[in-house]
Amino acid sequence: MNYRAIIMITVLIALLGHARVVFAANDSMKELTEGKITVSYPAEYEKQAKKVMAIAKSSIQTPLDIHSRIITILADPDATAKDISTLLGCDDKQDEAARRLKAYKTKSQVLVACFSNIHLVSKTDAAAKGGVDAGLVQVRYSKDNDEFNMTIDTAAADPSLIKNTYLPIFVNPDGSVRAQDKLAGIALDYLGSSKSMLMAPIHETVGYVMAEELNLYYPFSRWFNEGVSGWVARHVITKADPKLVSIANELLSVSSKSKELRSKVNLYSWTQPAFQNLRSANQDPSLEIAHTQYAIEAISTLLNKNGAQVLPKIMREVNFNADADTDTICNAIKKVTGTDFRSVLLTYVPVDVRNGIDTNTPKKLCTRAEELVQEKSWSDAADRLRTALQMSPQDVNARLNLAWVERETGQKLDSEIQVFLAARLLTNGKHSFHLYGDSLEGNYVLARLSMLLGDVNSAKKLLSPILQAKPNDPDAKRTMAEIAVLEGGNQTEQGSSSGAGNQ
Repeated sequence: MNYRAIIMITVLIALLGHARVVFAANDSMKELTEGKITVSYPAEYEKQAKKVMAIAKSSIQTPLDIHSRIITILADPDATAKDISTLLGCDDKQDEAARRLKAYKTKSQVLVACFSNIHLVSKTDAAAKGGVDAGLVQVRYSKDNDEFNMTIDTAAADPSLIKNTYLPIFVNPDGSVRAQDKLAGIALDYLGSSKSMLMAPIHETVGYVMAEELNLYYPFSRWFNEGVSGWVARHVITKADPKLVSIANELLSVSSKSKELRSKVNLYSWTQPAFQNLRSANQDPSLEIAHTQYAIEAISTLLNKNGAQVLPKIMREVNFNADADTDTICNAIKKVTGTDFRSVLLTYVPVDVRNGIDTNTPKKLCTRAEELVQEKSWSDAADRLRTALQMSPQDVNARLNLAWVERETGQKLDSEIQVFLAARLLTNGKHSFHLYGDSLEGNYVLARLSMLLGDVNSAKKLLSPILQAKPNDPDAKRTMAEIAVLEGGNQTEQGSSSGAGNQ
């Protein structure tokens, strides 16, 4: 059924004011259709069909409309991918962008086919057959716990399989609808419900191309990644569907909630997601959204009306460099546009942070933190180091000492991420560092750093005193196990190389 036909049916239903009941291709089945949802059922399940339809209308119709619109937005993935690659100055990445967009489109097509076509099925019959094959929906019955387990294959699929896909809902022998109370939750899990999903395929694809294909993922250049991704997404999506301008502006512009958080926004030290402790109690989703929206605002203001001409030049000037930090990007922006963007960026940091950068406060804070470490005032030392890193995020020495102090206070996951971030910074250039004192926890931090940098011998030496003092230390044992895997892999590679010519 094409899109126009669906619209015509919807209009007719609205005029009639009630659902229509027709015989399906199989004369033993009937159909109840309202809006874009059809419930197919054996004649004896008419009461159950009406009940399921009521649930579907309230919980499925809206997300179905969103996915239908995504399909429309991605009507021509190749053309959209070309727009993205052109704006990012990387025509050679068009095919990869198109592949991801097609995957998003297929996913929405599968979900629409599934949740707009509901079939009522006898639980007894389905259990006897071990489940149901419903196109790209596979349901398997577990006799042990009397449960049906459903999977939906949203990978690239043949159109005929999509057409034959439906959602089976089981009716128990007593006439009750199985999992009736779970239907809305199942739909939410698979379909989602936020209109932000309209932006997601293009926004995520742009972000992926920048981070993975162009290798632009420096820990503290997230302001650039998010800002450019948002600007390109808005530009491309409003071209694909001009009716989405208002929604794009609503989602990507600075919201009233974000304005309330403006004084806490610090784009200068905002880290990429891979370098964040997402389980931290200090992680605030609202503040993350505010950072994203202000990053988009900053880039949008820079590009203004000439973005389609200016952005590709900036991107080529950045040269798709994995070590492109804030200074590198700002230099590229200045070369292309003449704008001192570092000064602009510093308007998106708290006033005390900006003042601290100008007055060499980070060094003073680190000096005081070192004194507090000697007094074993771990929490106070950590507070000062965190403040210093808000002003000087690339300070490897402060970050490693914070990692050590956090272990002393039991914040092990955050410590691991600090070490991971420090290792990434060290691959970008030379940094001098030393821990403020000696301790087993400090040894562990340096051992993890050495392992991440590939120096397994130093890592083992640093772990040795820990394991002597605490033979069952879980972190030290885990690291030694990881080192063993690395060494085993290296030996395998060496063996393959040495034997390559002996065939």
